[in-house]
Amino acid sequence: MMIKNTTSVGGVDPAASKPQTDVAVPRRQADTVSTSEGQRAAALVRAVQATVGMSHAARLTEVENAIRAGTYAPSASQLASRLLDEAEIDARLQVMLGG
Repeated sequence: MMIKNTTSVGGVDPAASKPQTDVAVPRRQADTVSTSEGQRAAALVRAVQATVGMSHAARLTEVENAIRAGTYAPSASQLASRLLDEAEIDARLQVMLGG
């Protein structure tokens, strides 16, 4: 093999070797976590428990004793009102929890 051209190689242009900085690189958004929905649900549960006043177990025992004694006679309007209240609470919780 014979080399015919023996001229020297020129220097490297530093501007040509730098990456272009005017190209917009999309930034990645940081992940975030919010506990506000959980706190609102806990506050709602506490509010419901405060309005009930009596523990659930104690109320069940009371109803059970009334049924056994034959004195349990709920009114239809009370049952309907309670069913609607519970359905509303369930619906609000589902919205808050994303369900």
